[in-house]
Amino acid sequence: MKIRSRWLNKFAVWLGMAGLRALFATCRQVHLSTSDRLTLKYVAGPDDPDRFILCAWHDALVIPTFCSVKQVRQRTCCLVSRHQDGGYLADAMAILGYSTVRGSTSKGGAQALKQLMDDTAGKHIVITPDGPRGPRRELKPGAVFLASQTGRKICVGAYVCRRGWRIRGSWTDMLIPKPLTTIYLLTSEPIAIPPDLSREQLHHYVGEVQAELDHLNEQAERVLRGETPTFERPAHHERQAA
Repeated sequence: MKIRSRWLNKFAVWLGMAGLRALFATCRQVHLSTSDRLTLKYVAGPDDPDRFILCAWHDALVIPTFCSVKQVRQRTCCLVSRHQDGGYLADAMAILGYSTVRGSTSKGGAQALKQLMDDTAGKHIVITPDGPRGPRRELKPGAVFLASQTGRKICVGAYVCRRGWRIRGSWTDMLIPKPLTTIYLLTSEPIAIPPDLSREQLHHYVGEVQAELDHLNEQAERVLRGETPTFERPAHHERQAA
């Protein structure tokens, strides 16, 4: 019975992915950054050693997942939760060509971070730093710690569309573009994280990345209003307590 259920789950995931691929095929994509090589349509050559850690909020994850070109997907590893929903997501990622590591800050985090450090040579790494349970759009330190340990720079992404659905969840929502809409994909300049951070330094760089994510998502909203975005990095500021 379990095997049958597992195959039914896989088939349901395959159907869902086919539907989303068809939907995204109708959409117009606009990639915005300071350089084409930082966008999700850029295919790095064999002599390009740069591999990044991409951070994007959980509610926008569907957009970069489907808008990355095939060659980029094949060179990307995603951190996926060990919760049941994460199993469906891992199956979906495999269909698209991504590799995955299972874990989160609440379950299997240390093992997942070690695997990401050991087994992702030559690949970009994608992390939703507010997942899998939130709080919404609040950065956890895992991505910054991983960047410090691996020497990879962090790029942050912001993703919006002209028309879309918001699928409500327990702690956040999920943005799904509507057919024939325009999708905007913004990518920041890479953020270098020093090695061997102290606790105080880790806190500082978590604030830097949080500020960049907040800034880039503000710029994405400007794009929707017909304004020109700016990719100039904001000065670091401490988040105020609510």
